[in-house]
Amino acid sequence: MKSWQSPRRMAAVGFGLLAALALGLGAWQWSAWRAESRQLVFTVPPGTAQRMAAGEEVSVLPGTIELDLSTHDTLVIRNDDSAAVTIGPFKIEPGQRFVQRYTNPGTFDMMCTLHSSQRVRVVVRR
Repeated sequence: MKSWQSPRRMAAVGFGLLAALALGLGAWQWSAWRAESRQLVFTVPPGTAQRMAAGEEVSVLPGTIELDLSTHDTLVIRNDDSAAVTIGPFKIEPGQRFVQRYTNPGTFDMMCTLHSSQRVRVVVRR
């Protein structure tokens, strides 16, 4: 048997081919997931905190935000205001954005300083 046909070398070549195949499939799955993902972006406009302090009702976020796992929805909240806002346990400072991806279905009730009720509900469906 020629040295390039040794069992050890053939096993190494086979392993290398399997590894390359696995990496290729992983990259394909990642690109397919990214192509199908959807972002729901809500922006807190400048002056929101002032309007709320004056007693004005603002409608930056709906009371219930619905996300779908089948389209890989991602919740994004951008704070373009001059005051921080709180969504759940997260404080979003001026100029920052909050990005939340959900991996399991469910209903999540959270504190939200953008609502007079101080609550927002996120419903995640399959």
